[in-house]
Amino acid sequence: MKGVWCAFLILFMALPVIQFGCGGITAGPNTSASPPKITTTSLPPGQEGVTYSAPLSLIGGVAPFQWSLASGSLPAGLAINSHTGTITGMAAAVGDFKVSVLVTDSDNSSANANLAINISSAAPSSGSGTSPANLQYYGSGIGSDGLANTTVGPDGNTVSYRFRAKHSGAVEQALIYLIPDHAGYAGGNGGTILVTMNTDDGTPLHNPTSKVIASYVMSNVLSLPSPARYFYTLKFASPPTLTAGQLYHMVFKNISPSPTVDYLSVDDSYELNFSTPLQGAIVNTDAAVLLSEGGGAWAPRLGYLPIYQLDFQNGVTEGIGYMEGWVGSPRPISGTNAVREVFTISGADVKVSSVAIRVARVNGNDPLVVRLENANGSLIEEGSIPATEIPLSSSSSPSYFWAKFPLSAIYTLVPGDTYHLDLEASSTSTYQTFPIRKGLAYGFQNTTFFGDGDAEFEQSGSWFGWTAWGVANRTDGDLQFYFSVAP
Repeated sequence: MKGVWCAFLILFMALPVIQFGCGGITAGPNTSASPPKITTTSLPPGQEGVTYSAPLSLIGGVAPFQWSLASGSLPAGLAINSHTGTITGMAAAVGDFKVSVLVTDSDNSSANANLAINISSAAPSSGSGTSPANLQYYGSGIGSDGLANTTVGPDGNTVSYRFRAKHSGAVEQALIYLIPDHAGYAGGNGGTILVTMNTDDGTPLHNPTSKVIASYVMSNVLSLPSPARYFYTLKFASPPTLTAGQLYHMVFKNISPSPTVDYLSVDDSYELNFSTPLQGAIVNTDAAVLLSEGGGAWAPRLGYLPIYQLDFQNGVTEGIGYMEGWVGSPRPISGTNAVREVFTISGADVKVSSVAIRVARVNGNDPLVVRLENANGSLIEEGSIPATEIPLSSSSSPSYFWAKFPLSAIYTLVPGDTYHLDLEASSTSTYQTFPIRKGLAYGFQNTTFFGDGDAEFEQSGSWFGWTAWGVANRTDGDLQFYFSVAP
């Protein structure tokens, strides 16, 4: 039985109904008779201890292709896939590295390219009061195409939620998301799951150590009513004390005597199209799902983001409390159809220098128009993102990507004032997007998601709250967006 599954979630009311589907992105065959030519001219920079992925592209040649290094060495921890040409891994060294990449096609024609990659030290993150992770940004900050689950067992799978603490103090309890009663997600009685809080090993890989600072045993999960069986609370008998800025791991291990029969899954947010960082504004080191299969080495699950909340004894909370993406309820951005995030600043002034949004381009070549305006509609700034920066897909099979719009000046958003972030496009082109749902109805606090606003869509000149799962005018979703916050 396969121990790791992935799925997009369709959630009706409080009970999940699952549609399974795992997929990857691979290079399609190229039947051109011309010799191959590598079109990649540069590699994106990376950070030590941060997951890296850089696909190489080519034109011409006859598939299948064989990729290799002709000379030079990649940073320790990175490797090139001989079939796809993608450079992936987690760099364990800092510096400038130069390599010559070679590709050979089935006619034995070849081409090479000289490329350089810079790996820098992973800088410590700084705090952001209304954000779900430790970065200076304002907004939801994550992208999600749905939910994906990782089984704890039955093939000896152990799972870690790696996170960087934002607060110091003792953790009274933790809230996690499970789906324990669906085929493929769970088996038998759901198993007996030992949950431990472990320290981080401090290496560039940032794996959990064997040092346990708290533990809890999950059992008889299936006997709980809904929604408690899905949104499960761990209450530590001896609360662990965390230190702000340090990395920790919440580790899930199946200790059932029959783990191949009795097991369950933890559920995470999943982004299908990702680069670096994997999830919007969140540093990969600071929030990740790690998997150890059959007692083997830990490895990050690319595109996965833990869903969790930590409740401290002093009353503060932190975590990532977005449950899912409403991928089944996209709205078009074209002509009189537009979308926006409406938000009212809480806390201190917010100085913003750019904005990133996650959208799909499904038709046309007109730019995506971005407007930042006051609540009365008066303009603060308007600009556009070229269509070429958002890969073209289709409405039947949309692909969502992060696109960034640099503001021409640093704007100060004032506490108590309401603003709109509008996305528009010409009627001859169509973009689309969808919100991510906050878990506020299931115990997640507004410290774990963007608590200042919600997503709306325009239709024929009127604005509405989002419609999803058969419910209209919802205010529990945010656009996938974030402002970069200036010092």
